[in-house]
Amino acid sequence: MKQNIGLRVKTARTQKGLTQAQLAEAIDKAFETISNIERGKTAPNFSTLADIANVLGLPMREFFDVDEADVSDARQRLLMQVNTLVSQMDDRQLNLLLKLGQVLQEETYT
Repeated sequence: MKQNIGLRVKTARTQKGLTQAQLAEAIDKAFETISNIERGKTAPNFSTLADIANVLGLPMREFFDVDEADVSDARQRLLMQVNTLVSQMDDRQLNLLLKLGQVLQEETYT
């Protein structure tokens, strides 16, 4: 679980264009704290994770949503990137994305 949270923090942080030092400063923690969280060495407490989620503009559930225990790291990164993109889209963009997804899914079955 620590590694999963760490990977999700790192993915979201890099997508926001923040360094570990910038995130640490934004939540009033040491740079080493962010490094240890991202490497899965330590798990953040609830308060720290809430601060991280706030700075990164994510709901806290994003750090815990795991559909399958055996999801590869690469797939987790891709899912986090998609989640981040989707959360920033307006309704029109979401509708277009849905249509694109439906077309891609139909190609799979043909």
